[in-house]
Amino acid sequence: MNKSIGLIFAIFVALAVSYAFSARHGAPLPATEITVNNALLLDTQRAGQRLVAVGERGYIFVSDNEGAAWRRVPSGIESTLNAVAFADLLGIAVGHDAAILRSEDGGLTWKAVFSAPDQLRPLLDVTFVSPQHVLAVGAYGAFFESTDGGLNWNERQIVDGDRHFNALARLADGTLMIAGEAGTLLRSNDGGANWEVLPPAYAGSYFGIQPLAQGGVLVYGMRGTVLRSDDRGDSWQTLASEGAGSLFGSTMTTDGSVVLVGQNGTVLGSRDGGTSFKRLPVQGSRLWMAAVAAPVAGEAMIFGEGAFARIDAAEGEKQ
Repeated sequence: MNKSIGLIFAIFVALAVSYAFSARHGAPLPATEITVNNALLLDTQRAGQRLVAVGERGYIFVSDNEGAAWRRVPSGIESTLNAVAFADLLGIAVGHDAAILRSEDGGLTWKAVFSAPDQLRPLLDVTFVSPQHVLAVGAYGAFFESTDGGLNWNERQIVDGDRHFNALARLADGTLMIAGEAGTLLRSNDGGANWEVLPPAYAGSYFGIQPLAQGGVLVYGMRGTVLRSDDRGDSWQTLASEGAGSLFGSTMTTDGSVVLVGQNGTVLGSRDGGTSFKRLPVQGSRLWMAAVAAPVAGEAMIFGEGAFARIDAAEGEKQ
């Protein structure tokens, strides 16, 4: 996820001020002290049977036993990584300094294929259209595209203006959607070749997109806002979120449950396919959670600022 406070607030609202837009050049912690319990991890995805999580200072962790144990693997960079995506074992991670990393072995080894630190534009999300076609988006309208599996990247402007693109996702029917600051919503029906601006459904910023099992989609962001569409963004329904803080991450479990996480220890769960949500209890004083993964039916794992826990989508944190 130097900039003004207002700009940073528009992307990550509260705690991400220090991570997405600020260079992270502090002295590294000793390797033995860096774990999923004390690293700030911002995204996690599945690579085949493996889980891969990325975050601050270029940290990458992998788990081959559904999150029971994690080990750190080298990334080769110190820039914060904001997002990761996989097409089977082929992976792309993106982050600060417009850094783009590529893995061919399910996230065990990584190679830097692009960076542009002078541009001061973090890349905030990435997705595969196909194993060869990859898209990445970020601050100031950044839009990067690869047609050779992430080996080479080209930048292009897809809409007028420079609003930040905070999230990118591919829906069940192949529709692509971008969500960003100030209610920005874009849609592509042709694999990202052309983009249309959707009418605003909310004036605040969105930080994430969650495709749903039956073809619907959620967008979420500031002040716990959650919107749902079942017609590819032609219309939106606002869902109640019980006074939640701003939301930064989401997942859908294997049984169709949905979990959203965010600021002030917010964890929201849905057992009706993303139609309604309730706030789930978590232990301790976790302030901010940004990523969530779903290893088994009805269960998710949350990551964030010193946060790692297992969550039942109906009951909350598991002991």
